[in-house]
Amino acid sequence: MLHYYQYRYRACRNALAVLMKQLQQFSLMFLTLFFIFIPQLIIGVFYGLGKLVSFESHNLAMKVAFGFLLLQSLLLQAVKPAIMDSTYRAFHATLLRGRLHQYTADWVLLLACHVLLIAALILAQSIGIDNLWQAPQLSGFMLAQWLFALTLLYRPQTLLSSLLIAFVAIWLAPSIYIYLVVIILCLALGWLRPEFRVGMPQPQINLISFWYYVIKTTPWMLLWRSGASLLTLWAGLIIAEERPDLLHYYTLAILLVNQLWWSSLYLDTNKQVAGRRSFWRSLGVYSRLVNSQSLLIYGLCFASWLGVVVLLDGELFSLAVILSSPLLMWTVQSHPQRLAVVWAGLSVTLMMLKVLFI
Repeated sequence: MLHYYQYRYRACRNALAVLMKQLQQFSLMFLTLFFIFIPQLIIGVFYGLGKLVSFESHNLAMKVAFGFLLLQSLLLQAVKPAIMDSTYRAFHATLLRGRLHQYTADWVLLLACHVLLIAALILAQSIGIDNLWQAPQLSGFMLAQWLFALTLLYRPQTLLSSLLIAFVAIWLAPSIYIYLVVIILCLALGWLRPEFRVGMPQPQINLISFWYYVIKTTPWMLLWRSGASLLTLWAGLIIAEERPDLLHYYTLAILLVNQLWWSSLYLDTNKQVAGRRSFWRSLGVYSRLVNSQSLLIYGLCFASWLGVVVLLDGELFSLAVILSSPLLMWTVQSHPQRLAVVWAGLSVTLMMLKVLFI
């Protein structure tokens, strides 16, 4: 069976290479703009894990645990097709008689791609087995990480419901220990219930129902942006509790990052619009469709901006972000290859103005 594992390794490597090529513009932008903060980002991951080992507030530990679970769900969802070889998975039966080796390959590749679980394992190893017994919440959290990852691969419906329960349980569970037990039990019970499909009515095609079809066929373009926006907001709420004196700087950074994510939605939706350009022009409403596209994206940008401002007490300077969004949207519509440069220049300008004058 060695040939099968060799194939899965090559398939995963090639799929990740294609994914990185698709994200090349944004990855180069982040590496160029934030490369000096990468060590601090790694330190921040271990700092957050450290909060699970030694914490002053159970509520803060539960918030950190939920943030890590949400972050790992976004990261693993992006690489899930590479882990499972989704494109050619139906052909695996020609190489195998049973599914044991298929699941084994899935788990090995999942572990290799699960950087947050690897970080937790490194922390556990540095603590030592003897001391690890004094912090059972770290072992429970690693178990929850692994179960959430497996659920993401095989039972995505259960993952969504478990994340919702994990979010609500933050305000109901009295301690981090009970919190971890609750979400692990929810994951286990979720595997027992059958998956269900909901049939939605099919409305007649028009400018409004068209976006319903777009979201229905490609929901991931909204799901990952919504999850990423919630994650940055969640990080801001934790910072507000830990370092309220620096919150106004982090709030601006959160607004700018969310602005980039939602403005880049034009790149995804434009594929749907351009592919049906002739149809809409034949109806004489193509220009109205383009306007509805801009209105939809700007509305999502505004909703994300408003949520951060309300929950993190954004100041007047935060208005500069939403007022500059039309410029960024015009850039992505007219010169999409310059989106990274324009956003980086805009972000640096706003941050410098804030430091100098506020």
